[in-house]
Amino acid sequence: MLTFIMSALIGAAVGLLAGALGIGGGILAIPVLVYLLGQEPHAATAESLVIVIVTSAAALPSRFKNHQVRLGTGIVFGLCSSIGAFLGTWFNSIISGDGMMIAFALLLFAVSIFMGRNAITQRKSEDIAMKSGGEAAALTADGDPEEEYDLSWKRLPVFLLIGTFTGIMVGFFGIGGGFVMVPILVLLMHYSMRVAAGTSFIVISVVSIISLLLRVFQPSAEPFQIDWLVAILFAVGSGLGSAVGSPLSNKARSSTLTFIFCVLLIGVAIYTLVETLAF
Repeated sequence: MLTFIMSALIGAAVGLLAGALGIGGGILAIPVLVYLLGQEPHAATAESLVIVIVTSAAALPSRFKNHQVRLGTGIVFGLCSSIGAFLGTWFNSIISGDGMMIAFALLLFAVSIFMGRNAITQRKSEDIAMKSGGEAAALTADGDPEEEYDLSWKRLPVFLLIGTFTGIMVGFFGIGGGFVMVPILVLLMHYSMRVAAGTSFIVISVVSIISLLLRVFQPSAEPFQIDWLVAILFAVGSGLGSAVGSPLSNKARSSTLTFIFCVLLIGVAIYTLVETLAF
């Protein structure tokens, strides 16, 4: 009973952060499921997908309301991730639990470096906006839609390449892909942090559903048992937290959200490495 209560409460806290930062919650759910709730790593990656799907769906209404979603881009990226999701799920089935957690931590470190550099650039732009228009201008500095890359057939090969990579990450780690898609949408599509976060929830929803179905119906080289009750309770708590956290993103600078995102990635990476290597 204590495990179930903890699942719901921790899920709410994870969802709150995930909704505010535009991530599906998997980067937090995986370590929590493994190290706090005692789930086997492969089972945790499958349970995380359930959590990610619910968290993403709960965060989307407020994102649509604030025009922070590029629906077409999200759907195309999600569908382009399907092949990668299949490959990632297969890789997950043949690697050890410890090996998967170490790879997970190293990837978080790499992403945090790229996002940290982008946060510095964002802050400079916001400071310029603040000097000319005040604090409100800095808070609403969401980038210029004119500078965003449009969805076009010419870019389909790039979408396929990026989508495949994202799908591999989702299928392998069971994390939804928000921590991959947000940097990609910011750095390559020229979206602001808020728009990238909102659009990433579409990608996350599509590829996570595909990955979960693959995980459930594809035999694994290392059998595991999904604890559906823990996953569902965590997901419900996470969904409620995400619905609350998503509107909070509008109360902070975009660069501040990016910096928080980087610190969060580094913290989770360090904790995961220490726990995996120590035991």
